[in-house]
Amino acid sequence: MTKAKQINLGIQVVPILDSASSYPIIDSCIELIQQSGIKHQVTPFETVLEGPYKEVMQLVDDIFTKTDELSPETVINIRIHSKRDIDVIASEKTEKFIKKGN
Repeated sequence: MTKAKQINLGIQVVPILDSASSYPIIDSCIELIQQSGIKHQVTPFETVLEGPYKEVMQLVDDIFTKTDELSPETVINIRIHSKRDIDVIASEKTEKFIKKGN
């Protein structure tokens, strides 16, 4: 059996509510991500996930279900980076921009 191919997926959850009501929903989604065990990086605009395609997509489904429970209307933006024969590793794309000592 071959190892599942790694992908990167950026996800942005935007509940269509006032910001005071939206932030707790976004926080709940980030908690799901943290509990998943999938490698991730939270940024101000999206969270980037890195892992096997099926596991990452199951997490996206869990996030969709959570937002559907908590918000009457939500926009979820998703971007996927994959390569046919090799893993996509986020640090390989960004390490040249990280300053030593930061």
